[in-house]
Amino acid sequence: MDILNYLHSKSICITIDNLLIGTILLFFLLAVLKFLFSFFRKKVKIVNLNIEIGNIGNITIELNKEVSKIAHKTWVEIMTRKVGLTFEEDKDVIVEVYNSWYKLFEIIRELLKNAEPNKKDKNVENLENILIKTLNEGLRPHLTKWQAKFRRWYDIELKKEENNKVPPQEIQKRYEEYDSLVKDLKDTNEKMVQFAQELKKLI
Repeated sequence: MDILNYLHSKSICITIDNLLIGTILLFFLLAVLKFLFSFFRKKVKIVNLNIEIGNIGNITIELNKEVSKIAHKTWVEIMTRKVGLTFEEDKDVIVEVYNSWYKLFEIIRELLKNAEPNKKDKNVENLENILIKTLNEGLRPHLTKWQAKFRRWYDIELKKEENNKVPPQEIQKRYEEYDSLVKDLKDTNEKMVQFAQELKKLI
């Protein structure tokens, strides 16, 4: 009897307010647990790239928001310029191609400068290194070898009276080393097109 009396004196009083608060706390706890489960369960996406230009080769990058943002901006710049299109001898003008390549240098440099150093992670730095190598070891060698001397020759030819009505595509074909220049230009151009295709994997 003593035990029954003790239990009766210790009976729990459940009110509507207590029940409501308990239910809210339970739902809140379940929501937190679901968020934590989704966060830790989320798989990191690793992207494999195979880049020919600049002899970069195979490289892996962990995809994140900043990597995708830089890759997307670069991809758009490449694909909306002559550098991202196959060179056509009967349509394209070499100096215009060089102008496009030079502009790409400027834009990518600005893009890299605008990346916040204090927020960089190793994957952003990997992508930046790829872009720098693409410019310095991909585009620059052709420009260093051909651009200055071709521009000098082309400027002289344009000023000649007999070339006033000659299409620029025909004038440029008279360049003494035209075949070698165009072969190198096409090779570089094709590698940049391939680079853009690989870059799109990060978007």
